Amino acid sequence: MPARLVPLALLALLAAAPAAARAADDPAVVRARVGAAMTSAKSFVVTTTATTGFSVTMTFVAPDRYHSTLAYNGTTDVVLVGPFAYVSNDGRAYRKTDAPPAVVAAEAQMREIPVDHILPDKTAGGKTWGQFTTTSAGLQKDQHLTCTYDKKTYRINECSNEGLSLAFSRYDDPANVVTIPANVVPGSR
Repeated sequence: MPARLVPLALLALLAAAPAAARAADDPAVVRARVGAAMTSAKSFVVTTTATTGFSVTMTFVAPDRYHSTLAYNGTTDVVLVGPFAYVSNDGRAYRKTDAPPAVVAAEAQMREIPVDHILPDKTAGGKTWGQFTTTSAGLQKDQHLTCTYDKKTYRINECSNEGLSLAFSRYDDPANVVTIPANVVPGSR
C-alpha cells in the first residue's frame, strides 16, 4: 500500500470503530436487528417458568404453528395451527376449536419483543450477551423484563424479572415440529 494511503486507511478504521460501537448501543438499531432475527427464525422453543409454580414450554414453527404445554395443577396441551386450536387437559383427547384471536396474537408476539433501553453487556457461562429492557407484549402489559441476546445473531437468549423467566432455545432446529394431534374428538369445534 502506498505510504500516503496508510494514514487514510487508519483514519477510516478509527472512524468506523466508534460508529459501530454507537450502532450496537442504539436502541433503534438493536430493536431492528432483534426484530429481524426473531422474524427470520423458522422455529424456536421458549420455556417459561414462574415463581408461582407454573411452567409453559412452547414450540414455534413458522409461519403459524405453536405447541404449548402448560403445567400447573395438571397439564394443558394446546396446539395452534393457523386459525384452529386443539386443546387437551391432562392427557385426554384433543378438542378442536377456533383459536381465540387474543391467544393467536399473544403467541405471535413472542417474535415481536420490543427493545426499550440498552443495558451494559452481561457475561454468563463464558459468553458475553447483549442486554436490554422490555415491557412485555400480550395480555399482561405490565411485565417489565430484562433480556439477553446473542451479539452476533441478535436472537433472544432469555428474558426475565423477579417472578418470571423465558428461555429461548433450539432456533431453527429440524426437530421442532408442530403437527395436528391424531386423537381429536370427532365433531369437536
